[in-house]
Amino acid sequence: MKENTNLHFRDNPISYGYISEAIVRHLLMAVLGFLSTKAQVMGSMLPFGLSVMAGVGKTFYPSVATGVFIGYFFPAISQNGFRYIASLFAILAIKVMLSPYKKISENPLFLSGITLGATAITNTLSLTGTPADTLTFLCESFLSAGGAYFVSRSYKALSRKTVGLSTDEMASLLITINILLLGLGEIKFYGISFGKTVGIVLILVASKYGGTLSGAVSGIAVSFASALSTGYNSSFFSYSLGGLITGIFMPLGRYAQCAAIVATVIIDSAIGGFSSDFFPALAEAILGCILFLIIPKKFATYIGKVFSLCPKIGENKGIKQALNIRLEMAANALREVSSTTEKVSAELSKINTPDFGHILNKIEDESCKGCNKRTFCWEKNRNLTVDAILDITKSVKGITPENDNAINELKSRCIRFSRLNESAIKRYTEYMSSLASENRIDEVREVVCNQFYGISDMLIELSKDLQSEESFNQSVALAVAAALKNLEIHAEETSAKTDKYGRTTVTVKVKSSPEIVLNKKEIMKICSLACELQFDIPLICENKDGIYITLSEHAIFKAEVGVEQLSANENIISGDAYNYFNDGKGHLIMILSDGMGTGGRAAVDGAMASGLMADLLKAGFGYNCSLKLLNSSMLFKSSDESSATLDIAAIDLFTGEVNLYKAGAAPTLVKRSGNCGKAVSTSLPIGILENVSFDTARIKLKDNDVILLLSDGAVSDGTDWIKAELESFKDGTAQELAERICGCAKRRQREYDNDDITVMAAILEKAV
Repeated sequence: MKENTNLHFRDNPISYGYISEAIVRHLLMAVLGFLSTKAQVMGSMLPFGLSVMAGVGKTFYPSVATGVFIGYFFPAISQNGFRYIASLFAILAIKVMLSPYKKISENPLFLSGITLGATAITNTLSLTGTPADTLTFLCESFLSAGGAYFVSRSYKALSRKTVGLSTDEMASLLITINILLLGLGEIKFYGISFGKTVGIVLILVASKYGGTLSGAVSGIAVSFASALSTGYNSSFFSYSLGGLITGIFMPLGRYAQCAAIVATVIIDSAIGGFSSDFFPALAEAILGCILFLIIPKKFATYIGKVFSLCPKIGENKGIKQALNIRLEMAANALREVSSTTEKVSAELSKINTPDFGHILNKIEDESCKGCNKRTFCWEKNRNLTVDAILDITKSVKGITPENDNAINELKSRCIRFSRLNESAIKRYTEYMSSLASENRIDEVREVVCNQFYGISDMLIELSKDLQSEESFNQSVALAVAAALKNLEIHAEETSAKTDKYGRTTVTVKVKSSPEIVLNKKEIMKICSLACELQFDIPLICENKDGIYITLSEHAIFKAEVGVEQLSANENIISGDAYNYFNDGKGHLIMILSDGMGTGGRAAVDGAMASGLMADLLKAGFGYNCSLKLLNSSMLFKSSDESSATLDIAAIDLFTGEVNLYKAGAAPTLVKRSGNCGKAVSTSLPIGILENVSFDTARIKLKDNDVILLLSDGAVSDGTDWIKAELESFKDGTAQELAERICGCAKRRQREYDNDDITVMAAILEKAV
């Protein structure tokens, strides 16, 4: 029998804690139903018990109906008091019958309508015929219908267990609470109203957790509830203004909010001349502040979840789509500019390119004008004359003619040879200068067009990244905002983005406040649990706009980097340049560039190559389009030849995968699982030819694997000895390894091949 009992409980588990919680909830709802029946309007109307009955869900039908029934039945408030009970049963019957149709039975407008109808019908049956009663019953019907709408909106919002409430949901909740406060309004002690005291607490709570908007709405709602109960009085102004001021003072802390509400009551009373209501109003404000300040932390956390507004969730699809279109248009426009420029240049070159025939005509005009033998030289013996002039022009090129027969023949028959010789040298020199200029312009034009094409490729790549390789994750953003509320951190804005590698980054904006406490480890733990992701310790930045919390996924690996450099011939400046950084997407990127030669000139080339490439990659551009732009920049940098190698290793710290990009670079050595290998480049350095591309390789590393980037000076004696050193390296840091390889390479260099040496070492380790 005992075994069967246990099996029964396993199949149908019963939690006594759950039962206790359910009982408490139903008792609480019954009390709220009872209190709503005591919310008197103008001393005679009691419409809000019906509003609560209409607005709650079917789970609480029995408890709320019981509380409302008792509230209306005991004591009998008037001879027509049972009309409320009749309306109660009518509303309950309609809701029960229509409960299978959720879209209708849970619609706030429909619930408001049935409340209006039920109240109006029972009130009509109770009419005495006087116009005053008719107007009173009509007002009561509309009040009950309006209350039903707000109660229904509040119940739906709270039952969803959302991260926060929208603005209209917050307004509905505050109005619903004030309906219940009306039921407490008549409870007084030495003239101090318990309902108004709780109203002050409500204003302070709404302001603290909902901000200025919630504070202002709560102040107006409390004022309106007070006016419904006792008619218009001076407290209407103090509550309304107090709600606004406490919301504004929220960043200054709870004590500043309390001081603001007390000051508002005093100022309001001073304007009215300090009537007899001043001391009760002041006492209500002070008591409300005390209750607000002594709220327990756990209860305050719960209240914060209820009253905080829903944070703005970053998901700008429309803006992103518009930006994609603009980027594509800009990219196509740049391509069109380049294409048009090339076509126009080709046509213009046909017109502007110097013509040697035109040069011959100028020589003839300058030297032979007025000569009797001009026709003989330039018509009958034109070929001999031109051959002689071509031999003369060879001296401009620094070439000595193999024989002077053509020149001697021209000398023998030309009486103006010296003038012709001078003109030929002058005009041919101009011709050569024009050709050189045209060639240089063509080169510059080609470089500029290539830069336009490169920028176009970059814009297209950015467009693709924005369009398909990065998405907003709304569920993660909501989960983080909900988790932070448990730490009393209320987010104003939350954005969660998943990049093209599948890694999520969450950014949360929080209002600055002297009371806010940000424990990085607690934030990391609670957000990781809520999102089922492993986040790193968050990055927290504060500025005048607020506090920004950035959470990034925790990588599996971490990389220790060591760098050592030695200059050739004890130069102060090394021609090698390096850079390494984390791209924010889980990749460690190492860049090594070896400028042509040694010294300052090589240092400029190397620094330009590594620096520009690092800037472009940090900006989010791809490797290939960045290489094109960098290459055209190197070609255009000066009239002299300028080149540099480029060696890049991109290490994915989530997977251990390494992508190598090499342009004329020295071999890269890798130690994987104790064995060494190398990746060799056959491509040319950048800055030599217009078309350049990377040699690429991909490898997978694990814990304790090593990767070495080397400049040409480190491998002047080959790589076999580096492999041996790398295999024998067991324990030590990446910096120690880099120093060891660099020192050995310096000792192995021969006098005639001295070069700058740079060694970059990275050791992959499991992240803690």
